[in-house]
Amino acid sequence: MVNAVMDDGDVNSLDQLVGNRQLFCDNCPLRVFYYDDNIPPSMILFGPPGVGKTTYAKLLAKKHNLNFEFLDATNCPTDFLRKTLSKGTPQKPILIVIDEIHRLDKRQQDLLLLPLEKGCVVLVGTSTYNPYYKLSKALRSRLFVYEFKRLSEDDLIKLAIQKGYRLEDTVLKKLALLGSGDARRFQKMISIVEKFNLSSEDIDRFFNIDVGYENESQRYDIVSAFIKSMRASDPDAAVYWLARMIEAGEDIEFIARRMVIFAAEDVGLADKNAILIAQAALEAVSEIGMPEAKIILSYCCIYLALAKKSNSTYAAINKAIGDIKNGNIMEVPEYLKVKGRRLYKNPHYTHTNQPCLPKKVKYFTKKENDLI
Repeated sequence: MVNAVMDDGDVNSLDQLVGNRQLFCDNCPLRVFYYDDNIPPSMILFGPPGVGKTTYAKLLAKKHNLNFEFLDATNCPTDFLRKTLSKGTPQKPILIVIDEIHRLDKRQQDLLLLPLEKGCVVLVGTSTYNPYYKLSKALRSRLFVYEFKRLSEDDLIKLAIQKGYRLEDTVLKKLALLGSGDARRFQKMISIVEKFNLSSEDIDRFFNIDVGYENESQRYDIVSAFIKSMRASDPDAAVYWLARMIEAGEDIEFIARRMVIFAAEDVGLADKNAILIAQAALEAVSEIGMPEAKIILSYCCIYLALAKKSNSTYAAINKAIGDIKNGNIMEVPEYLKVKGRRLYKNPHYTHTNQPCLPKKVKYFTKKENDLI
């Protein structure tokens, strides 16, 4: 349920951690906090799995010789959290490591506030999620936030050499590629290779690259990159991000819906066929499914990336909504009301255009690419 004793494994020194030099090089924050004689500040460490977040938290607790507790937020009852927090005092604070801290609910997060404010607790939270999405503003204001990056292939190879693994260069390099920047996954693969004496050719049958999303925030980042690549008229980049989403198992109808929105928002009147093609793509992928749907998605993606762009209709509706929210509430003219048809002059027959608003406004501005 809750681990009160922390297993340091075979990592006994900060110098055994690889990668993330922006955090661990000389005069960088996590190295300074580790070697400083003062009690370290409370912090959140976030980033992809297997990059050293929890390992650093454990090393920090050991280095500063503080009483500590290691909690797993995936299964941490509120009563136990409250009891653990009560063990620290301003004179003798307790260091609490909370793994997967984003799993704490709002009430549990609120429980951390007063002990942090009084200095009874030094908190090191680890998470695969960006804390700006998952943690309350009140809690974040009491913590420093540091982001860990995915480990490079060179980092993983350095780790293997440091731990004394004896593998052929071709095998090691292939495992480093398949490790996807995750030291934990990388070492598990090495153990399988050693156990079954796998060759470089065998590895392809046993393992594959983990191309799934690291977390929810990365998913949104990739979707954002996809949209912005089409907006920049870069078909190669757009197809790359499309492929990332497909290989991560993204819902193909979600991708197609995003392209329908893009066709209206960013292509707009510059190419009147764009929204028809996007809508047709949405219907087609729904009917056909994978794997063939990827061809339709690619077709639509490239078409939209290469199309001329205009956001004039998107800008127009935003201006109109903004005007209304700022108090420009107009009444319907009498001749436009249902009961005002005797006053209404139909332009089909009278060749007269009566004003459709009590006062003139300007929301739509035709752009160079608009085909109207």
